[in-house]
Amino acid sequence: MSEDPTKDIGQKYETKPALETVLEEMRAGFAAVNARLNGIDERLDRMEAQLDRVTSVAHETRAELRELKTQLKEHLPSLIK
Repeated sequence: MSEDPTKDIGQKYETKPALETVLEEMRAGFAAVNARLNGIDERLDRMEAQLDRVTSVAHETRAELRELKTQLKEHLPSLIK
């Protein structure tokens, strides 16, 4: 027996296959998480684009309401204060 009890640990215990299995499972887990995050990122991009469209429509509607108010003031001044 050698003086260092940990020297032959690789021969005494076969740990490499177990570690490789754990690493493979971790890699698969990370790949699944990355795929999920990419899907979430794509959804957020779509939501952002939709929000931009909604904001644009809201600005257009506000401008149209201002124009309508101006026209109403011209034609029906007593109704608009």
